[in-house]
Amino acid sequence: MITLIIIGSIFVIYHMLYFSGLLAVFRNSTWSNEPNIKEGEIVITTNLISPKPGDFVSYRFKYPDSLHSHYRIHRLVAVENDILEIKDGVLFINGKNFDNKYALAHEYKISIEEFNKFDVIRREVGEDYWWMKPQDTISKFIDDRVAEKLNLKKRKVVDAASKLNQTIKAMYGQNWSKDNFGPFKIPLGKVFIMGDNRDQSEDSRYIGPIEKSALKGVLIE
Repeated sequence: MITLIIIGSIFVIYHMLYFSGLLAVFRNSTWSNEPNIKEGEIVITTNLISPKPGDFVSYRFKYPDSLHSHYRIHRLVAVENDILEIKDGVLFINGKNFDNKYALAHEYKISIEEFNKFDVIRREVGEDYWWMKPQDTISKFIDDRVAEKLNLKKRKVVDAASKLNQTIKAMYGQNWSKDNFGPFKIPLGKVFIMGDNRDQSEDSRYIGPIEKSALKGVLIE
């Protein structure tokens, strides 16, 4: 009987903390924040911390044509009135390089011949989750620090400004790409979120700025 009471009390307390936002536990289910939050990693957020640019935040997201919503986690990069611009894959906020403070991941393209020849590449970045590209090349999302160590910096895939992204155009009405975006002024009451895995993240570039009121917590690191 005592055991049941204890278990029931823990269950009630946990749900009180979760629904109040004081303490919420999530399992990260995507690659969108690698290398800093791994797929499958357990994270904890709280609404006792005021979110600021640079923080990982949880927020409630709902597709416009859906009745259901769910929580997501991304990095808060800009708030209302900030000027955001992405130039050749590098994020600038109010004219300052935002990316140089963080470990990020991007897509890198390598020839099959090179991949098969150099064991160090396979050892450092693993042999899983590569995919074929045209002209005998393969691609993978790689931690930029690892790419620099392996001298792969020039192999990073960067979409030119001329490579129109239809989802971005539909959202912003501009001929922008994921890597050449803006300048864009964040509207009042909104924030802009992005994933640290810049080429595998459905973030504000595609879904638009989110309401500040949709933010539910800040990641406890």
